[in-house]
Amino acid sequence: MRGLVQLAATASLGLVLAFAVRAGQGEVAPGAYCPFPEPGQAPSCMEPAQQEYPDFFSAIDEGEISDADASLLESEVAAGAAGKAPYLAISSLSYGYYRLAQRAAQSSGEDPAVVARLQRWNELLSAAYDTSADDPNYREAIREAANDLAQRAPAIALACADERGHTTECNSTEAVIRGINRTQETVGIRGALERLLERMLGRGDS
Repeated sequence: MRGLVQLAATASLGLVLAFAVRAGQGEVAPGAYCPFPEPGQAPSCMEPAQQEYPDFFSAIDEGEISDADASLLESEVAAGAAGKAPYLAISSLSYGYYRLAQRAAQSSGEDPAVVARLQRWNELLSAAYDTSADDPNYREAIREAANDLAQRAPAIALACADERGHTTECNSTEAVIRGINRTQETVGIRGALERLLERMLGRGDS
């Protein structure tokens, strides 16, 4: 019996160590956001995304992204949690966003095409979050991606809508994060009102 316990303990330790090694190599479990790598790094969690969207990643490496290169990925992000590979799509879009923002920050002048694409990707991320209320894990992945970009991508001046819907200037995914926070506040207020009504109705029935 003692031998079985020791064997089980050894096996469990082996699994923990294996997981730690994979985490150190940049692997992420399926169904999770893969943070984009630092320059010169290529975490293995991005490999499935590169296989899923080879044209997009090739275009990123070459420095030019056409509508055709981005169309498949953008359609996947637009599909939200119901897409074929929703987490790979979010991770890929974030990586592309990061690389485009880097290139825009290093250029001498503003590239209207790059600015327009980043603004479009902000809109896609916001829409994907708004339409995925039934999938909290997917929403968390979008939140992680937006925060990752806000913290690590160069600040690029983009046009976005403020709380009143007026066009204003924002940096990176600032508008996406504002929209996520606004949605969370609305849901929280709605939930509090529903609980209050339930208590009031319950008292009225007693």
